[in-house]
Amino acid sequence: MVKCVSNETKSNIFGSFPNEKKVRKGYLSYRNHRTESVDTFTSVKTAAGASIGTILPVLYFLKKRDGRLKGIKQFFSLQYGYKEMMAVSLSAIVGGVLAGMSGEKNPLHRKRKKNEAVFQFMNTAVPATLVCGAIKFCERFKKLNHSTYKMFGTAAGLVGGMYLGAEISNKINDPKDKVPDRKVTMKDAIANIDDAFGALVIAKFPGIKHLHVEKALPVIFAWCGYRAGESN
Repeated sequence: MVKCVSNETKSNIFGSFPNEKKVRKGYLSYRNHRTESVDTFTSVKTAAGASIGTILPVLYFLKKRDGRLKGIKQFFSLQYGYKEMMAVSLSAIVGGVLAGMSGEKNPLHRKRKKNEAVFQFMNTAVPATLVCGAIKFCERFKKLNHSTYKMFGTAAGLVGGMYLGAEISNKINDPKDKVPDRKVTMKDAIANIDDAFGALVIAKFPGIKHLHVEKALPVIFAWCGYRAGESN
């Protein structure tokens, strides 16, 4: 009896499909913002860019207020209002992203850094805008012009602003909804401490002047810029 022997290689008709585990891992990685590790040089230059981006507008506002710069202690004496918070946070993010993109040849990484810059700025701007709006609303009415109502408005503005900012940034970065939405993470929530501190200062809560919370704002703004610049 003659047996027919086939030399054709056995193939899996589903072999061209991506592995389910890899797809799921990639989806969750983007959704939860798990970045790839970056090299030391990129981290250093991004940190430098974010720091410079933070320092320059602070020095501008101080010089405008005092006329001349006297020392390092003066750097942490800036009183932050809405305008100062927006300017310093935007400058820090732009500085971090520009530094992080310098020398970056991967177009996908460059695009992701830009997207993260939008997300980080919205994560600062939207909550701050809602908080300031809530505080001004309370101040317009005598019955609401109380620290309790202002505190409630601040909390609502911070929490609602984080998620609203995420939705807005996702619409800007991915209008056709081709990739999973970037979600708010614990690190993003921590970054919103700047809005909480700024809100406490703007709302003039009792005893807030003695805490000097505004001194921590430059560090937090620089951290947001660093996160955007190292994102890949």
